[in-house]
Amino acid sequence: MIKHIVVWRIADGEDKIARAEAIKKNLEALKDKIEVLVDIEVGLNFNTTEAASDVVLVSIFNSREDLEEYQEHPEHKAVGQSYIRPYVKERRVIDFEY
Repeated sequence: MIKHIVVWRIADGEDKIARAEAIKKNLEALKDKIEVLVDIEVGLNFNTTEAASDVVLVSIFNSREDLEEYQEHPEHKAVGQSYIRPYVKERRVIDFEY
């Protein structure tokens, strides 16, 4: 099994909370659209320290190949292009087997 974790910091602005909620909603909707996606959870941060990020994605796949398929899937790419990349100032990722 593969766990894929991504955390983002959203660029500051008056619509920062709405942007985080849109990321959450659209990523979670991928569960029913991408067959290789075993599970997905998206959380919105409430911690206000300097070290905190705004959104976390935790997703599970059966194999590295399934993770690669997910990353190249048109639905996944569309969410990134429309809801994430234009509004995020920082991204961190970790993938591991368990």
